[in-house]
Amino acid sequence: MREFWRDRRVLITGVAGFIGSSLARALVDQGADVVGLDLVADSPCLRVHGLSGKVPVLVRDLAGDPDRIIWTLANGDGHGGWRPPDIVFHLAGQGHIPVAQRDPLGTWESTVRGTWAILEACRNLPSGQIQAVIAASSNHVYGSAPDHPVAYPHGFPESAPCLQTDVYGASKRIVDVLTEAYARLGVRAASLRHVNAYGPANPHTTHIVTATILSLLRGERFVIQGDGSATKGYLFVDDVVSAYLLLAERLAGSDVGIGGRAFNAAPDAPISVKALVEAIVTVSGLDLPPILQVDAPWDQTGYVENLDSTRLRNLGWSPQTPLAEGLRRTFDWYRVTGGTAWL
Repeated sequence: MREFWRDRRVLITGVAGFIGSSLARALVDQGADVVGLDLVADSPCLRVHGLSGKVPVLVRDLAGDPDRIIWTLANGDGHGGWRPPDIVFHLAGQGHIPVAQRDPLGTWESTVRGTWAILEACRNLPSGQIQAVIAASSNHVYGSAPDHPVAYPHGFPESAPCLQTDVYGASKRIVDVLTEAYARLGVRAASLRHVNAYGPANPHTTHIVTATILSLLRGERFVIQGDGSATKGYLFVDDVVSAYLLLAERLAGSDVGIGGRAFNAAPDAPISVKALVEAIVTVSGLDLPPILQVDAPWDQTGYVENLDSTRLRNLGWSPQTPLAEGLRRTFDWYRVTGGTAWL
């Protein structure tokens, strides 16, 4: 247990989701006093982590009533005993890329409007109350490596041009801009751009690691859309959580100079989609090699995303879960829980 988090009041927006609930579990284990804001009061993710009814969740729409969010952070649900947060993790927003592409306006509302609502609420709390705000950004702000005029052999550093071409990536880039702007207004804020997170209890069954595992558990070969050459980074959810925790600790401590900056979090090396799926098949012990569906609707042939995490590693972060171990732990969890039976 790290003493930093003991009895510290922490607010997580999007607490009912995959990463939000995993972050909440880690913070509770560290002795923090955790509360959440979300569109729902409970979720399968919270229940899996044993947090249902134990972590208070205020049902609020960040984008729907930003003025009310200011009051909420100061007063909670209006009952006595509310203590405003010391640290805020802002994870709420549209997290599904195809949905963002189909509904741009809804994405601007949930991700962009929701971000400035929470940052403005933090700005309106008494000076010194909020010691750190960490906002969820994404590797998608950079776009794909082939689109960049400069080659980055170790992955995109934070100084690389942001050439996002989709609604999701654009919305996350605006999160970065808002975070930097509010840092200049005195809010201790920074953003975290992490790559694809995977692990147990992921409700997004279309995410490739989860989808592959569920397919194998049904005795089916997983169908890769494209030739499998798309190359991406994958982080076990515990390593994503540790990046959030460390960044908040450093920002709340003596490293005030990191305020307003974005930080990348990525594994030591990316992997092709085909190699990733084959690694999951190996972990499963099943003879079910993937099927390649070239020219599929979501074909990402030639796509490359890789981040340089030097800036965050210089603060003391590094991923602790090798890919093979993370895939094994994830497959075993879904096998034991019966695939989607937990949802």
